[in-house]
Amino acid sequence: MRALWGVSALALTVALGTVLAGWWTVPVIVAAWLWLGPANSRPIRRAMLGAALGWGVLLGWTALHGPIGPLARRAGGIFRLPGWGMVLVTLLFPAALAGLAAVGIGRRPAAAGRRGHDGGGW
Repeated sequence: MRALWGVSALALTVALGTVLAGWWTVPVIVAAWLWLGPANSRPIRRAMLGAALGWGVLLGWTALHGPIGPLARRAGGIFRLPGWGMVLVTLLFPAALAGLAAVGIGRRPAAAGRRGHDGGGW
């Protein structure tokens, strides 16, 4: 249950950060989430899921306020994708950013130190 709350909080934070400052906040927010949050199992999966859900919230909000279907089909045509393919790519982008940030951060030094090594340079 705590994992669900953590992923939900990350999703809302990613959505808010994206609205306020742009897409580049996704890896920054994920890095802070991993650094400050409690150590958990599968941090990369949770980070990717939270980021994708955050952008899913934004897509849902956009769909409520405008015709997202025609836009997805038109933008998807640029990449030779159907409309649903463009939506999928849109959700995979923050997931990839989050996954790369999670891999880059790895385990926090405190958690790594308990396992017998210093946890890296920073």
